[in-house]
Amino acid sequence: MQRPGLVQKTKLGLAAVAVLGLCGCGGQVGNLDSSDAGGSKPASVLGLGGGAAPKGAEAKRIFCPEIVVLEGTAASQVHAGAPPTNANLRYQLSLDDAVRECSLDGDKLAIKVGVAGKVLLGPAGAAGSFTVPVRMAVIRESDDQPLVSKLYRAAATIAAGQTYASYSIVSEPLLVPFTQDHAEEDYSIKVGIDEGGGAEKASAKRGKP
Repeated sequence: MQRPGLVQKTKLGLAAVAVLGLCGCGGQVGNLDSSDAGGSKPASVLGLGGGAAPKGAEAKRIFCPEIVVLEGTAASQVHAGAPPTNANLRYQLSLDDAVRECSLDGDKLAIKVGVAGKVLLGPAGAAGSFTVPVRMAVIRESDDQPLVSKLYRAAATIAAGQTYASYSIVSEPLLVPFTQDHAEEDYSIKVGIDEGGGAEKASAKRGKP
């Protein structure tokens, strides 16, 4: 099987942040933070409606907040030794796509976020089960404060003889106050692989050398 290339971890400046619609995202920004668990590819594959009318408000069009990937969190690498080198890379986590869907829930804006990516084995890696910690947050634009911030854990299993596996996750509705149809003026959505959330604790089953 062809092996996807291992991408080195990069940090993009704020100018490189992609302005995203309902499709996949690239780009990166600032800091997040709380914790919860869940699990479940973009739009229809991730189970999102891809722009369907808001629930209970067919006549109202809501402009969903933009998605931004936090700087330095689109990829995370775990090595077998120090100093880290390409030769002792065990595996790399990548965040490849993100989508969102908005609806009204009473006086709240309900935002569902879907994220998809891959776990890729390195030269020192072995097939097994992995956990990918993904942080999702809704940020208030007026003061850059997170109103909702949750940590989700996606599962991926690389079978024997394979070099990578895909993962995906969809959040439950993240609720914030609804103030206007142009919700993108009030909020932004930030996502990323949260190394502090246990990326290095992936339960990879080590094979015999």
